[in-house]
Amino acid sequence: MSAGPGPEVLSGGLANAGAVLRHGDTVERPAPPHAAILHTHLRALREQGFDGVPVPLGVSASGLRERLSYVPGEVAVAPHPSWTWADDALHSVGALLRRMHDAAAAVPSGRADGWPADLADPEGASAPGAVVCHNDVCLENVVFRDGRAASLIDFDLAAPGRPVWDVAMTARYWAPMRGRAGLDPSHRLRVLAGGYGLGRADRAALPRVIEQATAVCRAFVERRVERGDAAYTAAYEENGRAVWDRHQTWLADHRRELTAALLAD
Repeated sequence: MSAGPGPEVLSGGLANAGAVLRHGDTVERPAPPHAAILHTHLRALREQGFDGVPVPLGVSASGLRERLSYVPGEVAVAPHPSWTWADDALHSVGALLRRMHDAAAAVPSGRADGWPADLADPEGASAPGAVVCHNDVCLENVVFRDGRAASLIDFDLAAPGRPVWDVAMTARYWAPMRGRAGLDPSHRLRVLAGGYGLGRADRAALPRVIEQATAVCRAFVERRVERGDAAYTAAYEENGRAVWDRHQTWLADHRRELTAALLAD
């Protein structure tokens, strides 16, 4: 009797490339060190009525691998398809993030210790209204169905912080301010903020928070490079220090313009 088909290798992120496997309705992947509290949090989100996260199914005896439900849909992996940049898709990302934050606000684990600090909001759990933020809502971590964002995946870098911090981290990917032909960063920030329902005070703060989040992301990459992480070193060599410098300068130079656009409504 011939063996059945083997597992499907899914497109993992930079850190998990080639290590995320699908077995039918189950996904097996490297477990983050905080898998226990993360799984508790994901279950609690679902109990609050937010179904836009995978169902945690357990951790291996070694603690090195986790099992989650497979989330059906389409993920905008590189090279990103044209629909990725549609306003409706971006609006739906903001709406999905808001739904997650609203559910997380009712989950006590938002104040728990043990979350990773890598991309966490420096104000953390002590910030007013803090929730567990995803912190890495990049294009590859959103599952779409019928052109709308339906689920978030890969919560490895989740940690408590201000909701506006998570919006800023999301904006870094979806309203690319390092330049992309045909995309207007000011317009895309407004679409994202509109989908989220971001209040006026947070809209005024968002450009500065994006600058803060960019500095945290840069420090994260440079720590990985200093540790000799081959994947991050290769990416840094391709998009190195000068690119980060230009990006951070652009954000500072355009802060007033971005703020005016966000407050125009």
